[in-house]
Amino acid sequence: MSGLKILYIFDAVDWNSRMPVALEARKQGYEVVIGLIGDAQKIKDFEGFDIRPLSKPSFKPHSISPMKSVKEKRALMRDVQPDIMHVVPMKYGFLAGLAAYGLGDFKKIYTLAGLGYLFRSNTKSSAVIRGIIKPMLAHVFRKPCTHLIFQNSDDLALMVEKGYARQERCHLILGSGVHIDKFTSESEEQDPPIVLMPTRLVHEKGVSVFVEAARLLKNKGIKANFQIAGGENGNPKAITRAEMLEMTKDGSVEWLGRVENMPELLAKTSQVVYPSYYGEGIPRVLLEACAAGKAIVTTNHPGCREAVRHGENGLLVPVRDVEATAKAIEDILSDPQKRRIMEKNSRKRAQDDFDISVIAKQTVALYKR
Repeated sequence: MSGLKILYIFDAVDWNSRMPVALEARKQGYEVVIGLIGDAQKIKDFEGFDIRPLSKPSFKPHSISPMKSVKEKRALMRDVQPDIMHVVPMKYGFLAGLAAYGLGDFKKIYTLAGLGYLFRSNTKSSAVIRGIIKPMLAHVFRKPCTHLIFQNSDDLALMVEKGYARQERCHLILGSGVHIDKFTSESEEQDPPIVLMPTRLVHEKGVSVFVEAARLLKNKGIKANFQIAGGENGNPKAITRAEMLEMTKDGSVEWLGRVENMPELLAKTSQVVYPSYYGEGIPRVLLEACAAGKAIVTTNHPGCREAVRHGENGLLVPVRDVEATAKAIEDILSDPQKRRIMEKNSRKRAQDDFDISVIAKQTVALYKR
């Protein structure tokens, strides 16, 4: 038993994926305190943890400012006096790192669950912002007693190459994990088959690529129901309802809106398609597709290619390539035997590498190092 105290800081919306790590840490003898950001009213069971509410920082009116958020986290650290602090994701890690300045040499662990648009875009505006924040980020992430967890090797290599992190303090853990017991690998075959894109409605997820690929295949006479599962969200770069209705008005794709029971929908799906070029760790939709035992078409892009081994549990295609995406979808639809092999491989991949219990054990093993 360790007897050490861990302070977790994460968002209430990520409760289901973050709590198994806290539970595993407590199981192995750590004293756990959770700084919970945002609205925790919907969470019914706190598993008996010491929960400390934290405000969600924002530049919006009536919200706590980032600097006030730093002060709030600093007060929490002084009160808890942790031996280890683990923060997810990067934006909270950066603020917590500033808050921890001068408070002692306790270990700081930051999970960078995807680098997003800012670090992977080549636009002039993103380059300017990177130039402004790099000294501060590097100051936080390169300090002694600081370790970074990445969810894919591309993100890790990029942050080391650009000088944001030290190689010897970077660690790879594949994704946030998935509760595979919530998904069944027993398919409920539909006729015609369902080809599904589960996604947040953000342009960089490749929504238009999927719609265009579906249109090509429909015009070619391929018999399948192409569906998009995803509701409207507050992302400033989100696809609007009007845009979605315009994209799908010809009937090539059915827009389902927000789907509450994804395991049920995935059980009826023959194939999952996710042509994303967004900067994320490992997309949750791909972890869930693996858990549900689905053949997958996704992009040869950081994060996405961590979930799919080309030819084994799916096919990788170039980003923004409608024709290649359509061909990959058709290849899997036209070869049921290949699809069944991919389905078995996806489920096994989830069991071996992505099960939430596997991720939790790997994370707590890092604390012990």
